[in-house]
Amino acid sequence: MWHQKRRAHRLLRRLDVTLPVPLTIPALVATLEEERGRPIQFVAMTVDEPAGPCGLWLATAETDYVLYNRDSSPVLQVQTTLHELMHIALKHTGAAVDDDATPHIECGDADRAVTMLARSSASFDQQQEMDAELLATYLGARLDRVGQVGAFEDLHQDTAAVMYRIAATLTD
Repeated sequence: MWHQKRRAHRLLRRLDVTLPVPLTIPALVATLEEERGRPIQFVAMTVDEPAGPCGLWLATAETDYVLYNRDSSPVLQVQTTLHELMHIALKHTGAAVDDDATPHIECGDADRAVTMLARSSASFDQQQEMDAELLATYLGARLDRVGQVGAFEDLHQDTAAVMYRIAATLTD
C-alpha cells in the first residue's frame, strides 16, 4: 500500500490546481471550472447494462459533463464523480468521438461531444483509469462531508469500518 500512497502524492503534485480547503465536491468543481475556464455540469444517467460504465466524462467545445449512475448508492456516486473529476484535473485525454459514434445523452445543449472517457470495472488495467481511481479514493477519504451525501457514516457499520481502514492506509 505504501507505493499507492506514494503514487497518489506524485499525482497530486502533477495537478495544476490547488485543492480547496475544506475539500468538498462543490469547491473542487469551482476550482476546476476556474482553471479550465468552462463549466462542469453533473448529469444523472440510467445504465441498463450491468457491465455499462459507472460514469462518463464528456467534454464538449464549451462544457464538461460528468455523468453518473442515478441508481448507484450515494457513496458510489461520490466516488464516481470524484473519479471523473480526477480525469479532468489530470488532463487525461480520451478518444475523439465521431458524429456517428456520439452517444445519445441529453446534456442540456447542442454541443457535440469531442472527448469521452468511460469508467467501468473492465477498464482498470489502463493507467489513466488507475490514476483517476487512486486519486478519487485518496481525496474521497479527505472530503469534508458536511452537507454532502455519501459519508462513510451512512454505510452499514461493517462496511464503514472497512472503508475507514482502506482510507487510513492511503492517507497515513
